[in-house]
Amino acid sequence: MAPVIFNDRLQIVMKNTKKRAPVTASLGKGSAVQGRMTGVAMLQLHIAPNLRSNQAIAAPANDVRGNGFSSVRLIPRDPKLGGVLLAICDISVFFATMVAITGALLSVGTDILQTNLPHFFVTSALSFFLAHAFAQSYKAESLSRISKISRTEFILKPAMLTGVAAAIAFGLETLLGRSIPLNETRLLLGQIPLEVHFALFAALAVALERGAAYALLSRLQAAGYLATNIVLFGADAIGQRLMRVVRDDYADSVQVRGIFDDRLQRVPLDLHGIPVRGGIDQLVDLVQNTPTIDKVLVALPMGAEDRILHLLARLRHLPVDVALVPEFIGVRVDKQVIRDAHPPFLNLSRRPQSGLDRVVKRSFDMVAAAAALIVLSPLLLTSALAIKVSSPGPVFFRQPRMGFNNRKFNVLKFRSMYSDCADLEARQQTRRDDARITRVGALLRKTSIDELPQLINVLKGDMSLVGPRPHALGMQVGNRLCDEIVREYAVRHRMKPGITGWAQVHGLRGAVDVPEVLEARVHHDIFYIDNWSFIFDLRILLMTVIELVRPRNAF
Repeated sequence: MAPVIFNDRLQIVMKNTKKRAPVTASLGKGSAVQGRMTGVAMLQLHIAPNLRSNQAIAAPANDVRGNGFSSVRLIPRDPKLGGVLLAICDISVFFATMVAITGALLSVGTDILQTNLPHFFVTSALSFFLAHAFAQSYKAESLSRISKISRTEFILKPAMLTGVAAAIAFGLETLLGRSIPLNETRLLLGQIPLEVHFALFAALAVALERGAAYALLSRLQAAGYLATNIVLFGADAIGQRLMRVVRDDYADSVQVRGIFDDRLQRVPLDLHGIPVRGGIDQLVDLVQNTPTIDKVLVALPMGAEDRILHLLARLRHLPVDVALVPEFIGVRVDKQVIRDAHPPFLNLSRRPQSGLDRVVKRSFDMVAAAAALIVLSPLLLTSALAIKVSSPGPVFFRQPRMGFNNRKFNVLKFRSMYSDCADLEARQQTRRDDARITRVGALLRKTSIDELPQLINVLKGDMSLVGPRPHALGMQVGNRLCDEIVREYAVRHRMKPGITGWAQVHGLRGAVDVPEVLEARVHHDIFYIDNWSFIFDLRILLMTVIELVRPRNAF
């Protein structure tokens, strides 16, 4: 599973609709890619509009930071993650009904184990899962358009499915001769069997839960929390048409958080009340300082090849989707052809992880890092004591490094050098038999024990267990900074740095003394980002264990 490396340059070919000539983007030597570019893809709008053309598109971009927009978003807007959360709520309510029925029976002195109720509950649970699976109740595509879903479909349909699932379980239990006789329980409404009680109460509970969820989502949508936040580059004709489409058709689902253009003399001062600001530098600064931005849309004509290629090179390292707005964005298409009426965009770069992916990775990091700290606590305490006894100075070494989205953080390591030899900027990389390393430090570095305090960085959220290794801010190779050697060096920062990574399990660890080693590291890191999956992380962790047994380039 090695990365695909182009020795000359990475070429992106786009069809020029005017000149019928290919456009080639050179994004740096030795680039790693996952596969071919996708064609025209649909903009995934998480909450569809109510077609209120008189609604304001967004707050002015210069008010973004003042109104708290730049704060970390706690509301999940990924449809897949929303489906998982909704499923958890439905399942919780379903099992809570079981607990309530069981508690009511116990309160009147019924011996549950002497009845067939446990068997009925198991059958009901299986029926519940199968019914909702066949009905695709939690399909991401349907949940991404909640405002288009009627209350009947969102509330009554899952409630009825739940009741029908319990009724089917009752029928199966009756066919098998395992239904609960009326004389075995006194929790009755007239002569209604207990299983029917459960079916009615479960359906009612799911309906109430779905009703509350619908009301909450409606309020969040009205407040703009569920909208897709975009930044637009290009305020000329294409950008103006896009803004009209957003105003007329997607006012409830799209929030334009900034408009930028590097030719301010040729474009209006504002579009629909949103001021047009500076060029690409200001756009990159906004995206890096605003974690809630979802997409950057480039509204330039295909004939502006040089500007598009320059933008691609500048935007590639950002952890957001980057898409090209087609020139026919304002054309009305028959709704029978495109039923969802989502404007098409050419996706040039996608963020490595969806909202659900980030939740899964972060949850695993938290659990695994906490468990590792507990299990390894004797080793950590012993190492700290050995460092303190062997040489004067602090136990930990804190070094500023570059992390996710080009944000600086202090990485933690056990101190392995004499305290007066600390090199925070890594101007002089470690060599074999380096005189700056203590005797205890040499053992810690050889066994990679010096890296274990970074588990604290994982718990803090600065790092992940697996990801591109963070480099020191001033690290140089041959008296040149890393980003001067590899043009796509900053692409590594599209994901959180890790304690181990795809490059490290391939022996690319330790000192970086020649540009070729740095290029190989970056290629492996970009390959990991482009091909990330949770299974890939588990594979790297297993390979890391093997790598620790046969350490290479660890000194």
